[in-house]
Amino acid sequence: MSAVPAKSTARPAEPWRQRLIRSLLYGRNVDRAAKARARVGLAMLAFATVYALIGGRLVMFAIGADAHSARRAASQEVVATARPDIVDRNGAILATDVKASSLFGEPRRIIDKDEAIELLTATVPDLDEAEVRERLRTRKGFVWLKREITAKQQQDIHKLGIPGIGFLRENKRVYPTGNEVAHLIGLVNIDNQGIAGMEKWLDNQGL
Repeated sequence: MSAVPAKSTARPAEPWRQRLIRSLLYGRNVDRAAKARARVGLAMLAFATVYALIGGRLVMFAIGADAHSARRAASQEVVATARPDIVDRNGAILATDVKASSLFGEPRRIIDKDEAIELLTATVPDLDEAEVRERLRTRKGFVWLKREITAKQQQDIHKLGIPGIGFLRENKRVYPTGNEVAHLIGLVNIDNQGIAGMEKWLDNQGL
């Protein structure tokens, strides 16, 4: 009957860094002052590593927040402002604001711009492909692609799920009475700013 070889009980060799740390912290031949300095040094190194990781995360968070704030600030500068209603002497509304969605892009976040342009122009046929391409070619954080789109267009574009493409709700001026008193009321531009008639007068008065 053959003998079963005895299992080796030898421990694997310990890396030299661990041996050095063990010797400094627990070695009998090292004085207490050296051990204390070693322990303090290791504690400081551990704290520095933790703080460096936390600091790095905070910096990344701050950069992300700043980028988001910059995009929000850029968009808010161009969103059509609200205007007061214009009514006649009987209280009937002659001009008022309604909410409309507008399509915007963030060129720096769009991965495949050619694909995005193809999908957008297929979904919204009245989008000018050359104009959209020119706007998305920039390195700006925010560009308008189409102002005042329909609810269906917004829904169809949303289903595409294109990164860097979004919508903003802004004010659109409407005139319930049509052109009956247009010569008095005037009109506004795409940014809801008065350019003629009473609409321009309201802007001049800061209303």
